[in-house]
Amino acid sequence: MKKTLLALSVTSALTSSLAFAAPEAGETQIDETLVVTANRTLENKFDVLAAVDVFDRDAIEEIQPLSVGDLLNRLAGINVVNQGTKANNSSVFVRGANSDHVLILINGVRVGSATLGIKSLASLSLPLIERIEVVRGPRAAQWGSDAIGGVVQIFTRDFASGEGQIGSLYGSDNTWQAYGAIGFGNSEHNYTLSASKESSDGYDVNRANPNNPWEVEQPDEDGYELESVAIRGTSRFTNTYQLEFSSQLEQGDVEFDSSQGDESEFKNHHILLRNHFQLENSNLQLSYANSRDRDITSGNNTTPGLLETRRDQLSGLIQIPLGEASELVAGADWYKEDINSSASSQYAKDKRKTRAFYLTGRHQLDRLKLEASLRRDKVERINSETTYQLGAGYQVNDNLLVAVTHSTAFKAPTFNDLYHPFGGNEDLTSETADNTELLVRYQEDGYSAEVSLYHTDYDDLIEWAPIDPNDPFSVWSPANIDQADIKGIEATLSADLFGTSNSLTLSHTDAENDKTGLQLARRPYFSANYSIHYQGNNWDAAVDINHQGSRYNDASHNQHLGSYTLVNLVINYQLTEQFKLSAKVDNLTDKSYETSLFYPGAERGYSLNLDYRF
Repeated sequence: MKKTLLALSVTSALTSSLAFAAPEAGETQIDETLVVTANRTLENKFDVLAAVDVFDRDAIEEIQPLSVGDLLNRLAGINVVNQGTKANNSSVFVRGANSDHVLILINGVRVGSATLGIKSLASLSLPLIERIEVVRGPRAAQWGSDAIGGVVQIFTRDFASGEGQIGSLYGSDNTWQAYGAIGFGNSEHNYTLSASKESSDGYDVNRANPNNPWEVEQPDEDGYELESVAIRGTSRFTNTYQLEFSSQLEQGDVEFDSSQGDESEFKNHHILLRNHFQLENSNLQLSYANSRDRDITSGNNTTPGLLETRRDQLSGLIQIPLGEASELVAGADWYKEDINSSASSQYAKDKRKTRAFYLTGRHQLDRLKLEASLRRDKVERINSETTYQLGAGYQVNDNLLVAVTHSTAFKAPTFNDLYHPFGGNEDLTSETADNTELLVRYQEDGYSAEVSLYHTDYDDLIEWAPIDPNDPFSVWSPANIDQADIKGIEATLSADLFGTSNSLTLSHTDAENDKTGLQLARRPYFSANYSIHYQGNNWDAAVDINHQGSRYNDASHNQHLGSYTLVNLVINYQLTEQFKLSAKVDNLTDKSYETSLFYPGAERGYSLNLDYRF
């Protein structure tokens, strides 16, 4: 097995041999999957005191998802709201938190818009993704603002020198995609270059609201064109120093239906330089990153509207083992955000800086695992926030872990919340959350089960509302006026039965607005996903069944969205050792559904993919 960049980078991040990072002699570690997102250092997935999911490249190709959102929607505790095709807006709700309460990272780089407070999943190309790690639950004590509902980290493609992959896909709505990735270099300098291009005629993604006199029906196809290119790799200069480099560019044109413009042109990129120093008794990382998210909306005889975020980031982390059973991790983050928009001259402020310091301690006492994290964030011109996380886990035996954690988290107001020229409020404070969770994880060969029970209280949630509710033309302004109480239970079960691999996720989310007592908008009480996979001699097949319970589209419960169940079928056939042919049918039963009111989901769709690995 080749030593991939992911393994190399995370291995260099943890060289100490801690009792909770490796099994004792004679023990069997069931899950040897390595994750780095939960605590910013390498751990076995089984040992993490948090709900963690991982999709590697093999899993992605087995499922053949339409998009990153389609992939995440299979997980317990996550539901994705789409407003059209894979290239249109997608909102991710993790454990009932708001859609801007999830932190998105690409190769460790914070990405997304500082004006909107979110990262568009539509711009992320699946052929460029090697691996996705998802942490459900607050991680602000490690990552700072936004990590309230969870963290999603995406790692781009990784091949050894001389290895690679190319492929092409054709599907419904005249959808066409071509992609490729190749590794180059040598044993000291190994890099991977990947690229993809996709276009589609799309479908009519929006029907006009009959109760809104300002909306006009636009019965046209809403297509898109997407392009992505990425490079990622590492250079090992000495036994004690290596340099990691990654960069990614995403750009495209997306059509939609709106009276305020019906075409969006975006161009996003990031660059990362991370220095790894293997010291005598510790490991040090120093990183610099730059990212930009740029979107221009035009069409319908409207003046083009620009939204752009530029972010410079510096971070440092040192990991110090304290004997065989303890370690200390200390770090600092600094980033500066600049915005540029068509209304930037009217924004009261268009720049701000954030600096943070954090400390994490971990200790193992026999089978008892203890963790504590503390972080202090100072966001310019906003109140400082101190967040913490306390966790304790008991490994009953080699297969069973029980853990309890308590943590706090926050989200800083966006530039739109604070400084938007048409209603911003500079007196806003950060949204905060307080979370308690019980986790039970069991794994053995062929079987696994994980159950999480959690309770999160949200305070000072920002809500936009008319300044004068009696004036239909009143300016809207945000205020810290809402509270929410969210309780939930999640279960992820897997089993190998009768020659098949089976996976079942179940989620119940009671997300209640404390002021009204009503369920928060677009959060179903119940959702589930079942997948069954059969591996033949030179072919495999999988059936995926996703159920989303009924929900309300609005906070007042005036607009109801019905429950629905989607069935997807995929068959992969290995033509030769290098060539693979994949066929997929999405929405097999041609179910009519909406995840957002007046935005119909895609009808039954087909795709055929030919892939070559070398």
